[in-house]
Amino acid sequence: MFSTVSSRFKTYAGKLGIIVGAIALMIFAWANLFFQVNTTNAHAATINGVSNQVEGKVEEGLGSARRATGDLTDNYTEEAKGAAQQLKGKSKQSFGSAENKLDDTKDTLEDKSESLIDSVKDFFD
Repeated sequence: MFSTVSSRFKTYAGKLGIIVGAIALMIFAWANLFFQVNTTNAHAATINGVSNQVEGKVEEGLGSARRATGDLTDNYTEEAKGAAQQLKGKSKQSFGSAENKLDDTKDTLEDKSESLIDSVKDFFD
């Protein structure tokens, strides 16, 4: 009788640990995103780039939790799906970072071209 109660307790305790770990992971992922934001260039960040970074962090966290669940339950299919979801989240974060960098580059080029146009106008005036 006690072995079945102990077995059930271990099962539920393991599931509870996974849930708590997944929630903590998502909180850390969000905190990590907001601590790494560069405030001096915040005006140059595109909405799409930032949203892709946030979605990527969440996707990566969910994939990590799914992978841990698969590892705990010895479900290799679920573990592989979790790893794929993690990879998808990382790639989405990278895509968001690239969007932000392209926007920064575009702003820099616009500023330089305006400066060049102004200097040519000044030269001929």
